[in-house]
Amino acid sequence: MEGKAVNVIKFNARGLSLLSGELRIEASFKIASKSRVDIFYNNSGITPDQLMNVFQKNYNLLLGIFNPEGWLEITYVDENLRIGRDDKGNIFVLERVN
Repeated sequence: MEGKAVNVIKFNARGLSLLSGELRIEASFKIASKSRVDIFYNNSGITPDQLMNVFQKNYNLLLGIFNPEGWLEITYVDENLRIGRDDKGNIFVLERVN
C-alpha cells in the first residue's frame, strides 16, 4: 500500500514585519513491513513567495532539518497513543484527540 503525507510548518518572520508563512513538505510512503513505512520526498515550498526568496539560499539546510526521506517504525500503538522512531534517531509520541 502507498500513501501520501503532507507536513505544514507555520511560522512568523519577525525581521520581515511579522510576515507569516508556511513550509509545506509533501512525501509519499510505502509499507515496508508490519511496523515500518519507507518515506520518499516529493516536493516542498515556502509561502508566501517573498519568504521563499529570503530562504532560497539556505533552503537545502532548512529541508535537512525536517528531512522528509527515510523510514518510520511504529514501536507501540493503542487506541490513544502511538510511539515511533525514525532512521535519524528521532522518537515521536502521538496522542489521539477527539
